[in-house]
Amino acid sequence: MVSPSSANPIAVAPPNSCSLAVDIGITALTVGGLVAGALALDHFANGSVKRIGSMLSDGLGLFFGSVLLLALLERITSPAGPRKSIHGWLLNFRINIFYYLVSALTGVFATTLGAALGRYFNLGLIDLRFAAGKGMTGLAGAVLLSMLIGDLFYYWWHRFSHRPLLWQSHKLHHMDPHMDALTNFRDSWGDALSSVFIQNLPLAILFKLDPIEAVTTGGIIGIILGSYSYFFHTNIRLQFGKASAVIVGPQWHRIHHSRLPEHHDKNFAAYFPIWDVLFGTYHHPARGEFPPTGVVGENEVQSLREAVIFAFREWRKMYRAWRTRRKLIPV
Repeated sequence: MVSPSSANPIAVAPPNSCSLAVDIGITALTVGGLVAGALALDHFANGSVKRIGSMLSDGLGLFFGSVLLLALLERITSPAGPRKSIHGWLLNFRINIFYYLVSALTGVFATTLGAALGRYFNLGLIDLRFAAGKGMTGLAGAVLLSMLIGDLFYYWWHRFSHRPLLWQSHKLHHMDPHMDALTNFRDSWGDALSSVFIQNLPLAILFKLDPIEAVTTGGIIGIILGSYSYFFHTNIRLQFGKASAVIVGPQWHRIHHSRLPEHHDKNFAAYFPIWDVLFGTYHHPARGEFPPTGVVGENEVQSLREAVIFAFREWRKMYRAWRTRRKLIPV
């Protein structure tokens, strides 16, 4: 990602004319449809589809609970930066729901396909099936190991997402000038798709898991870890001090979202900063360091539709710029 000058302000479009009542109504309908779909799968389906429906409904409960709890925490504590408007919060909430659905579908596909390929071709360097029947100790060990190695794959996917091609999709996540918990899944469908091939599929091949168990158990673990990722996006003045080198926290991750040049392409890991330390992208936050967030020169999205087509729009701009450069270069 090219580092823009911090002297230029972020371009923010004027507020949408949609009334607050309509905003709330659209959000309520979206949530209602999503919950009804998950409950229908859980109630009427059989076998593995029923298990997936149960996972989705449980995950939604955890998702809504985490978001509301963290939103309350952000309102009663000292903020690290400007607080988001109600309109912005509701819009990000709908984008989160859309991305939740897309990532659930791509995650199920990648995990099931990877586990099936692993079994067919006898792949898998690390067997996580040792957790079966070992109680919480075995499960905790398997989860910690998969988190640590999984974070390595996430780290490199995240770094690749800051290169020009994938950045056109990923920058939707970074454009939020009022970062808070809902910035977490304020992502483009392009991020979910690219992570399948760079992160999820290699991980599914690396670890040996039963295909259906990988979808359900692995999905539940992913939902739980996703709840923590909401926490480290929160707009709160929480500092981990020296522990920032061990575990990701809100201040540490805010550095990654900073629009100041000295913070660009820093702090990529999702859970363990050790990968940033090893690969030279670690920035230890100073005491009281809570920089402004966003992407300089980018207009904020104003609707879910705009967020859905965002990657297409930006790739089209990138292609047109490439064609223009080619015409200007003499043969």
